[in-house]
Amino acid sequence: MIKRLVYLWILLLFSSGSGASEFDSTYVSVTVVGSGEDVILINGLASSPQVWAETLNQLQSSYRVHLFSIKGFAGTKAASSTPDVYLEALRDDVLGYIEFAQLESPVLVGHSMGGLLSLMVGSSAPEVVSKIVIVDALPFYSLLFNAQATTAQVAPFAANLEQQLLTMSEVEYESYVRQAARIMVKSAEGVETVVAWANSTDRAMYAQLVREVMSYDGRELLEQISVPVQVIYAYDPSMPITAERLSNLYQAAYSRAGTVNFVQVDDAYHFIMWDQPERFIEYLKAFLVRPE
Repeated sequence: MIKRLVYLWILLLFSSGSGASEFDSTYVSVTVVGSGEDVILINGLASSPQVWAETLNQLQSSYRVHLFSIKGFAGTKAASSTPDVYLEALRDDVLGYIEFAQLESPVLVGHSMGGLLSLMVGSSAPEVVSKIVIVDALPFYSLLFNAQATTAQVAPFAANLEQQLLTMSEVEYESYVRQAARIMVKSAEGVETVVAWANSTDRAMYAQLVREVMSYDGRELLEQISVPVQVIYAYDPSMPITAERLSNLYQAAYSRAGTVNFVQVDDAYHFIMWDQPERFIEYLKAFLVRPE
């Protein structure tokens, strides 16, 4: 499955008549494919934009798709400077690109950390986007482990994990990311791809962003978002939580959002677009054409 997606990715980028955008900031680069209304795709932590290959295949005939590549992820060279808050720097780059490319009301689609970035963009400048799609992400990641979590409680643990990640040997680090990958994607091939991306991601950047994502509480941002939000999240019986409790967790986490719709995708892990590609595309397309 993953090999097919990589082949599809290469075919699309070299046959679509589109290519790299002139926008090339310190922390991101952008590739543009297709034509039509604008959709921005933002991948998650330590991922390649190739994660969207099948999504791109389904969208590029009707939409102009802007694929963000975060420098330092999945074999790309990291920026020479390190911002104090990486998430805020990436948010500013997304906003900067929208202004640079003169996009009118693009739709933001973000997976995992990319979903959090989409919420940050939508709250900082609600007038510049038309819709937001969050793929398997909460506005405060640590709610997954403690529904009553606060930033103050999580911050020391997150800082300690950052230091552990920095000091792990290559063998220890690969064991860590492999264990995580096995609960994020169902196929063995998908696990290997996620592990390869993580192994080739800049370690210092990865560790800093792990700390930031774990301790960033974006729930207050939701009050500032005025556009429709769709949250597509995964559920599988193997997860250590019931479907009802997971639904309640998502609804409570997004309770401050003005207009939010939830879609649960069964028999899927974190990489929904790989585990259930047809249903993912079905829900995404339906939301894209829905009146604002």
